[in-house]
Amino acid sequence: MKKILILSILAVVFLAGCTIKLGGNTEQVAIAGVFKSYDSGTTWAPKNLFLYSGGAGSIAGVDVLSLVMDPQDNRAIYLASKSSGLLYTYDAASSWMKANAIGDVAIDSVAVDPINKCTIYITRANTIVKSTDCSRSWIEIYTDTRSSANITALAVDQYNNSVVYAGNNEGDILKSVDGGTEWRVIKRLGDRISKILIDENDTRVIYVATKSKGIFKTITAGADWLDINDDLKQYSGALEYRNLIFDKSLPDSLMLVAKYGLIKTLDGGATWQAIKLITPPATTDIYSLAINPANNQEIYYATKSTFYKTLDGGQNWITKKLPTNTVPTFLLIDPLEPNVIYMGLTNINKK
Repeated sequence: MKKILILSILAVVFLAGCTIKLGGNTEQVAIAGVFKSYDSGTTWAPKNLFLYSGGAGSIAGVDVLSLVMDPQDNRAIYLASKSSGLLYTYDAASSWMKANAIGDVAIDSVAVDPINKCTIYITRANTIVKSTDCSRSWIEIYTDTRSSANITALAVDQYNNSVVYAGNNEGDILKSVDGGTEWRVIKRLGDRISKILIDENDTRVIYVATKSKGIFKTITAGADWLDINDDLKQYSGALEYRNLIFDKSLPDSLMLVAKYGLIKTLDGGATWQAIKLITPPATTDIYSLAINPANNQEIYYATKSTFYKTLDGGQNWITKKLPTNTVPTFLLIDPLEPNVIYMGLTNINKK
């Protein structure tokens, strides 16, 4: 029987190293949370105001894993945290709220229905949880009987929003064709599923990134799978995944962050080319990446201490010191206002 979770209003909220009480008193060791730039990364401002019943506080102690924008509303952003559950903003990060019913847990992935904006899917340990009323209430729609089989990736089909894909840390890819009521395993890859990307131009085309076995692709909505790692193997460390994103300005174009560095494909993974960086290959950990959806020559990435920007596809790079001493684990560009960038941060030194 599905377990329905109803949001509750709490007087005291604990957020990953930051205790928020009535009156908004906070205690923190470093500024994590979210920063926002209105000028393509030249300047940054913290956006950590937290609102709850009876007061206000800060999410500056929250460790961010990812930021997901509602495809229909660029002011609605969902924050998946390392240990503070799910937070969300409906005013472009001017303020944040918390889905209290989810609890203080890790949220590895969030997927927003591209047609019904109040329908949200999230991972929570070995379960998938769904809201159909903009985070007010939640229902568990999938539970793996193996408590260690955590759900790690989610994606919703942009053409048919009843189709949902999920992946777990055991390497299983699951598919539902009825919005999450029933599920079946469509592929076992034997390695943690780190990300699932659906091509919005043809949703039968799906890319799945694994932790250390590379990238796999289907052009039949999961009926058959292709290993697209042969050309990647020329780059040392290319199979050690960090991130994978679409270049939305071109068809069949993606960029991979791996231990090697930045690598791109223009033909759906048949061939790959390395992006020239200032640092030598495999010498710098890249924590986050974004491409301007209106201009793919404009690429951003961040290391532990530095923000990088190129305006010519990687021939030349502009560097800038980060606005905080925490790690930029996620970059998100507003597709309607590409000069607006959100940066999610994590304090990796926190005990």
